[in-house]
Amino acid sequence: MVQSVTDDFEIVWKDPADAAITWKRDPMHFPRPAPPLTLAALARLTEDVFGSKCVGVNGFLYDINAAPPPPTPDIIERGVFTVWEEDYVPRIKEACRRIRGTNYEAMSAVELADSLDSLIQDTVDTFRYTMTPVFAFMGPTFALVDFAERELGADGSQLLATLLQGAENSTAAAGEGLDELAQTAASLPEVAKALRDGRRDNLEPVSGGKDFLAQLQRYLDEYGWRAESWGLPHIPTWAEDHSVPLMLISRYLADENLSQAAAIQRSRDQRDEAMREVESRLSGDKLAEFRDRLAACAGHVSISEGRARWQLTIIGSFRVPALALGRKLVEAGVVGEPNDAFFLSVEELKEAARNPSRSEKSLIAGRKADLARWERQPAPIFLGPPPAEPPAEMHAILTKFFGVGVTPSTDEKVINGNAASRGVARGRARIIHEISEGDKLQKGEILVCTTTAPPWTPLFAIAAGVVTDTGGILCHSAICAREYGIPCVVGTQVGTSQIPDGATITVDGEKGTVRIESD
Repeated sequence: MVQSVTDDFEIVWKDPADAAITWKRDPMHFPRPAPPLTLAALARLTEDVFGSKCVGVNGFLYDINAAPPPPTPDIIERGVFTVWEEDYVPRIKEACRRIRGTNYEAMSAVELADSLDSLIQDTVDTFRYTMTPVFAFMGPTFALVDFAERELGADGSQLLATLLQGAENSTAAAGEGLDELAQTAASLPEVAKALRDGRRDNLEPVSGGKDFLAQLQRYLDEYGWRAESWGLPHIPTWAEDHSVPLMLISRYLADENLSQAAAIQRSRDQRDEAMREVESRLSGDKLAEFRDRLAACAGHVSISEGRARWQLTIIGSFRVPALALGRKLVEAGVVGEPNDAFFLSVEELKEAARNPSRSEKSLIAGRKADLARWERQPAPIFLGPPPAEPPAEMHAILTKFFGVGVTPSTDEKVINGNAASRGVARGRARIIHEISEGDKLQKGEILVCTTTAPPWTPLFAIAAGVVTDTGGILCHSAICAREYGIPCVVGTQVGTSQIPDGATITVDGEKGTVRIESD
């Protein structure tokens, strides 16, 4: 065994050879440490789909140059947009229904525990459908970004990204559904009053409550199984815990200007303005080439946000069998609550199902304490020797999607990042680590977070701007900031750690900078 410490991050390597390898974690998709059952699923995903060796360290998964699989012959022949909509999405929907719809209560604890390996494999195989299109649909967009930067100059990539906005996509549809729920609540005075007063737990008895809750349930059936973020299936979904969507609806009720319709209009206005600007700066063959390239990327945002939606739904769906097993272990006295199942490994869960006389409550309490400590402790992006130059085929996705390569600022009051959504906003910074903290964000404040996922998007209607630690110009946070027409700087690496909560900051989404004006 080899022990080492990197930036107060203690590592004990079981295999000494691992200490000599460069390992990387993905802070954009896995921003927080995860418990054992989640790590087991992530490890299977990384090995099977990304073809990479991986290792879990302090709740984080590190891998060696993991990369999406190449496009299939079918994608090359029929086109990625066709295959995604006609083949992959229906298969994903069916798999999620199957994973959630199986009668796990009819299974014994042993039967359910023994099925975990196949359930994880089913989840991984379904997730593969969301990764296979990556190079095929991102490749033309990467090439168009390069063209825009070459022909239009420094702001070419932002102009191009703005032109991709305004298309129908699942994240926007989820936002519209939440907006419609707020409009319904506003039309029901007693429901609206209960939500404004914070009485969200018992809406059924109030006048109009049953109708509102029925509409809410239809919304949650469609969007409620999305996990809060990638790699976090141990956190309850909206389908289980209605407090977050009800909190967001109550925020919308407090200010009618926080509507999805207003955001869509801002995005379309910015898109039209960007097109006029491009047309004024390009002409002849260059403009024709630009239009052809842009048309080839028309479905980019739709697939990008669709992938995110279904990835999170796949992850959230896995909670159903895990919680079913957890309930059986609660009945046997092995664990204290169903969610504790995530804090045991697959083998430990199998053993617990077979020998329920042994309580695992003390072990789980210790692991929860470890997870809480790891969440407060900065985790390095790399472990081991300094990273070598990544493969050439990964350069575009690393820079434009993951946003690596930002040069740190030499001014302690300025933070550099990737310019993601045009405009300038000045306001109070609000550090948000998880969406349940969204109630702290006030209108006109700047949302500062590690990363965002589709369930976070309603917060963009409240924020005046967005700053993230991770991501590039084509990441989810950037796409949604442009959809809401607010300035955004992504990939700062240090935003959440360097910006004091409550500080006044200026976000310049065109320059890609954040200035700390005052503490």
